[in-house]
Amino acid sequence: MTTIDHLLDVSMGNVVGHSAVHKFGSNPSMTSGEWDTIWNAGGVYTGFNAVNAEIVSIVSTSALDTDGGTGLRHIMLYGLDSNGKEQQETVILNGLTPVISSLSYLRLNRLRGIDSGLLEYNQGDITARQSITTAVVFATMPAGYNTTMIACYTIPADKNGYLVAQRASIANKKAAVVDIRVQSRVLGGVFTVGGEASLNSVGTGYIEQTFFLPKKLPPMTDIYIEGNASANHAAVSAFFDILLVDI
Repeated sequence: MTTIDHLLDVSMGNVVGHSAVHKFGSNPSMTSGEWDTIWNAGGVYTGFNAVNAEIVSIVSTSALDTDGGTGLRHIMLYGLDSNGKEQQETVILNGLTPVISSLSYLRLNRLRGIDSGLLEYNQGDITARQSITTAVVFATMPAGYNTTMIACYTIPADKNGYLVAQRASIANKKAAVVDIRVQSRVLGGVFTVGGEASLNSVGTGYIEQTFFLPKKLPPMTDIYIEGNASANHAAVSAFFDILLVDI
């Protein structure tokens, strides 16, 4: 069986104890000379700063994103509980008024729209942050996407992760060179660089790495992709694929 065949079987749910994660993010306006995380909120991702699990506050910048509204009505939260185990729940939006999750989250890996009104997409930017430690912003969903754009992920506590592939691209709207690197941190450790490459808006605008020997990511490993641009407002997208195996 080839690797591609195996991964296809995993995606189809045919391999017991195996699952696949595809994480993708975009930073539409990089800051020159700084290492910015590839996520749509810009700057450095704050979700990995959470120390304790807390209930989450979710709010939109549009009054249309509400139950019965014409924008996004309901979203699904995908994250990790206080023990690092996967959990998810549905939250009913209330436009400009923050709503609180029922569950507490140590990490929040993704938001996804599941029900909308006539306009079909979220009309405002939707932000999810810890309700007590409000500086910890877990996720932002840009208007019109119905999903988050965050190239960050945390391996659940009952799984090992294996980094299968990573990719990055630069938009040609701004002349720039962008250094791209992946960072990871095991539980109790520090972030370390796991590879670096460069993008150029007038040259190599896309890179992809597929690992013949996938890098092992132990339980509760945080991983993300970041970039350092030579010019302000360069736009960068990044993706990575992880194979999860139950312990």
